[in-house]
Amino acid sequence: MMMDDDALDRALAALPLDGPPADLQQRILARTVYAPRAAFRGWELWFIAIAAALIGWLGWLVLSAPHAQERVADALARLIAVSGLDSMSTVLWLAAGVSATWWIVQLSVPDRRRRIEVR
Repeated sequence: MMMDDDALDRALAALPLDGPPADLQQRILARTVYAPRAAFRGWELWFIAIAAALIGWLGWLVLSAPHAQERVADALARLIAVSGLDSMSTVLWLAAGVSATWWIVQLSVPDRRRRIEVR
């Protein structure tokens, strides 16, 4: 037996349906708008986990290998010498640049709004 659209609509409208629960709106709002935000985003959690794993692994590597502390200190000393950070003038210029960059980023410049001319 084939039903046309009108008969199908009448049959659907005649079905006895239950009303929504009394607290439906509050439950929807509690799950969406008023839901607590996560303390960290997903990428931040991944970054923290990877950094913690690397720090733990490097710590274990340094503490378990013989003379590893000396090799790490020597590698750091070479890195500082190669980068030029052993010179006091380089460190001062780097500090001045970082400080200037920080203060420029913190500046708040008022936004100029364009005026709309009404004719």
